[in-house]
Amino acid sequence: MRDRTYSILARLRPTIGALTCVLAAAACSPDHLLRVQDPDVANPGTVAGKDKLPTQLAGVIGDFALGVDGSSGSEGLVNLTGLLTDEFSFTETFPTRIVIDERRMTTSNVTLTPIFFNIERARASGDRASDAYNQFDPQNAGHSQVLSMTGYAELMMAEAYCSGVPFSTLNADGTLSGNDPLTTEQALTIAVAHFDSAITVAQAAGDADLESLARVGKARTLVDLGRNNLATADTVVASVPDDFEFLIHHSSNTGREYNGEWEYIWNEGRWSQADVEGTNGLDFRSANDPRTPFTDLGRGFATGTRLFGPNQYADRADNTVLASGIEARLIQAEAALEAGNTAGWLADLNALRSGSGLGLAPLADPGTADSRVNLTFRERAFWLYATGHRLGDLRRLSRSLARGGYGRDPESVFPTGTYIYRGKPQGTYGTDVNFPIPIEEGNNPLSQGCIDRDP
Repeated sequence: MRDRTYSILARLRPTIGALTCVLAAAACSPDHLLRVQDPDVANPGTVAGKDKLPTQLAGVIGDFALGVDGSSGSEGLVNLTGLLTDEFSFTETFPTRIVIDERRMTTSNVTLTPIFFNIERARASGDRASDAYNQFDPQNAGHSQVLSMTGYAELMMAEAYCSGVPFSTLNADGTLSGNDPLTTEQALTIAVAHFDSAITVAQAAGDADLESLARVGKARTLVDLGRNNLATADTVVASVPDDFEFLIHHSSNTGREYNGEWEYIWNEGRWSQADVEGTNGLDFRSANDPRTPFTDLGRGFATGTRLFGPNQYADRADNTVLASGIEARLIQAEAALEAGNTAGWLADLNALRSGSGLGLAPLADPGTADSRVNLTFRERAFWLYATGHRLGDLRRLSRSLARGGYGRDPESVFPTGTYIYRGKPQGTYGTDVNFPIPIEEGNNPLSQGCIDRDP
């Protein structure tokens, strides 16, 4: 598999000047010991110029990885969207997380605050870096990657949050500028523009991998915008190779670089790979599908819970797939189904299965329009498990026909009914289908909270 390696520069390394002073304490003034340079903060002026563009790119990569996958100290969107959907189940005690699994969130939920700000920071970091590339080296391949990271941050926010997210920018003079609260469709439209620019720059730079990254991102965004865009999305990803894969890389160097899925499941036992959660949930364990292998890790963080770890995140340095040829083919399969090409749809799905080397048996046509949609989204769920796609898919299924969705009742799609915790009934699921904007964002004059909580 080909991939574009992320080198996440989590922080600058401290100098040894302070240590030297300590060792020579007799020659150092005590007040000098307190005047330590902060190596974790780089003023904007210190990273300006063409030679500093790689540093800006590294910053975007690090911020994006934190926002999407989390770290040893913070969850990411993959963690929490998996918990809100049927991918992960709750195995700990924190009340601010159990309400996410229960689909009962408020704007004052403190667990949601850093998640929102981390992905917003990734988006803003990408915007700043793109401005620098435009000024110093606009056709550099790194510019394409920055544009795609920005587009993916916007896309994922549109998939995860209610309508009303602002894309604002902190200016050098301390003022804020940017977009007013955006509808989901408006946010997705902005992401499409960033992916278009990323494709153009990648083509100019001759970087096929970065072009594929942007193409998959654009097609995913178009599909979110409505089923009427599926034919266009099909064309956009037609050139993406089957074996393409772009990874968010992690490492064991620092806690900030750990894979957050590993941290909160394997290391801390706070949530588990789910199985048939809330009646509607898919059989991610009981299907014994080789695409979602797991390990029984025994008791979870909370007494009376059972912990199952997804094998794809069994190490703190395991990577997450951001975009792939598999996703491109799944988009094309859905486009064929939308066009009424049932034979092509089934052939696309079976080509993925037969070419995987996993021993997956071929699928048969289930025979009805609804069951074909069910099968399409089931295949997407297993191929794209725990990579941040599931919430967007459940929202598409729940979105009205008028807005380009499949028009299904959310309670026939999301986990629903009696909520089970520690093996016992604990009330019922709520009705959330996305995340609210945290109350702290009210400090942003461009934010007005959620416009609506619709799919």
